[in-house]
Amino acid sequence: MADFQKLFAVRKPIIGMIHLPALPGTAAGRQARFRDLVDYACSELDALQRGGVDGVIVENFWDLPYFPAETPAVTIASLAAVAGAVIQRASIPVGVNILYADCRGELAVARAVGAAFIRSEVFVDPSISETGLIPASAPYLVRERAALAAEEVAILSDVQGKNTTPRWQRPIIESAVDAEKRGLADAVVVTGAGTGKSASLEDLVQVKSAISVPLIVGSGVIPAALADILPVCDGAIVGSYFKQGGKIQAPTDVERVKELMAAAKRAR
Repeated sequence: MADFQKLFAVRKPIIGMIHLPALPGTAAGRQARFRDLVDYACSELDALQRGGVDGVIVENFWDLPYFPAETPAVTIASLAAVAGAVIQRASIPVGVNILYADCRGELAVARAVGAAFIRSEVFVDPSISETGLIPASAPYLVRERAALAAEEVAILSDVQGKNTTPRWQRPIIESAVDAEKRGLADAVVVTGAGTGKSASLEDLVQVKSAISVPLIVGSGVIPAALADILPVCDGAIVGSYFKQGGKIQAPTDVERVKELMAAAKRAR
């Protein structure tokens, strides 16, 4: 297992999102060009770093509709190329995510370009999305990480994550314990029901009491909530709030990043 907390220079890191435009291989990405994608990703990185975030995730957010599991080779190649350029420019840890849940693709990208961590939306508990069944990735991902000699790449495991529904209902605390004890995740991520929706503080408290790996809140984070969230959690992933006007399709707003990071500093 990797040590997620040692990746960052601070306790309770705030991780910003680089939501890439549609990549080649998608309907919206037919005209996508490598240089434009890199310029956009590096501009977002620069804004997030100026605002003071502690890490970033490069994600194919606009590759709609998402594949429920394995993605085409062109997606993996495109993400690797762009993420590699981001990593060369970044002074903070960089993670990668392929939506919905091509975790083996994520790991391949991370190993190839030197990313610090990946995020698995469906690590345990096979789930249903609007485009199909997403299998649990834990047994494949942990073995492949060892086979690729990529043990330094941390695995962040969502449990009962946003925009998906587990095939069977059970307490989130059970999913979190399984993610750590049986799946061997390096950190657990708890989200709200969808993008930009807040996680339940009650869920966060319950999960934190049951696991020993770091707990990350993964959606709906705003400055006013950090005083309650950070005493419970070991970090947060922030996407929507950092955008201009809080609109997911907008570029990152440095002032909004600074505002949230100031609140995080007070709450740590």
